[in-house]
Amino acid sequence: MKLVVLMIEVEQPEGLSARKLVLETAKHNVLTAYSGPYGLELMRRFPNVDLLVVHRFVDGMPAEEIIRQAKEINPKMPVVLLSPVADAEPLGAQHVIPSHEPQMILTLLEESFGASGTNY
Repeated sequence: MKLVVLMIEVEQPEGLSARKLVLETAKHNVLTAYSGPYGLELMRRFPNVDLLVVHRFVDGMPAEEIIRQAKEINPKMPVVLLSPVADAEPLGAQHVIPSHEPQMILTLLEESFGASGTNY
């Protein structure tokens, strides 16, 4: 199953690139936003997004506010919070995973959606 994933992250764009590469290698489509407002705009423009991934530290807009507004746009949207901090509060997200372990996003997709890069 191919998914459309929206990733919102400002801090360390090279980290976003690694996570994006992992997802694209598994044949998922990835939209990227380097700010909360732009990410929310992408959600409005592309209602077929299957999963929202938000980094805990986004400049200019708290992750909690991004998640709250995303839930207003699509209340059923699953949200993953990426955090470099162990035992981070979920801030409204269904899942919290370490930001430095991009492979965990694929594990989560396989468990939650039955989606992997090997079933195409």
